[in-house]
Amino acid sequence: MKIKFIRKPVNNHFLNYYQDQRIIFGFTEKDFELKDLAIFFQVHANRLVELKQIHSDIICFSSQIESAPLDQMDQKEPIMKGDGIILDELNTMAIIKTADCTPMFFWDDDYSIGGVIHIGWQGLAKGIETKLLSLLEKRYISPDRLHFYLGPAIESRCYEVGQDLYEKFASRWYREKVFSHHEEKSGKYLLDIKKGISLSLQELGVPVERIMDVGICTFCEAGRFPSYRQDKRSGATGENCGRIYNFLLLKPGN
Repeated sequence: MKIKFIRKPVNNHFLNYYQDQRIIFGFTEKDFELKDLAIFFQVHANRLVELKQIHSDIICFSSQIESAPLDQMDQKEPIMKGDGIILDELNTMAIIKTADCTPMFFWDDDYSIGGVIHIGWQGLAKGIETKLLSLLEKRYISPDRLHFYLGPAIESRCYEVGQDLYEKFASRWYREKVFSHHEEKSGKYLLDIKKGISLSLQELGVPVERIMDVGICTFCEAGRFPSYRQDKRSGATGENCGRIYNFLLLKPGN
């Protein structure tokens, strides 16, 4: 499956999306408003679902999540906590916010199920991608029927971490493949989150050709995208750093 995104200005801010007869997914750039996303794709407010993200391994089905009214989309804090949304309804849009962490889009061959997962180092360490495949297998969807797409996130060349984080992955078989020693700083490593996700998915039975990557580093492209690590340099913290809205919607077949 070849993915080619359309980059489109909406109210002076940019939206990137792929669309065909069965699926819409993509991501926004800096300062994009959630209500503009709903209006652009003509998705009613009660069909747009979010979570209060907490760097967990909690994954929710969209039918479980309460939606915010359209006029409160950008102010109301989601009630349900978690870091992954599985769409078990058509014409519903899953939203996951990121600002350096990796958004992982997924869908099956029949477009019967899909969604978005938020994966930072904590989600990877907790195995949120493993939990996702376990939940899908309970619905009789095998790993070799799934497609995965990794969206904009901080790349390994820019993701400097310490010894403490390296130790947290002691039980992960792929640790030495995703951590590399920093060439200039003793006791520091560069962490490749996307490689960890890909290796884990392959170990679980996902063919490598079904794992795709947009190849955009949010840290390097901080002019276009919110980047928590870049924005911290200017003193911004928390929600003041801004967020990318990563979205996916499945449409009914003919």
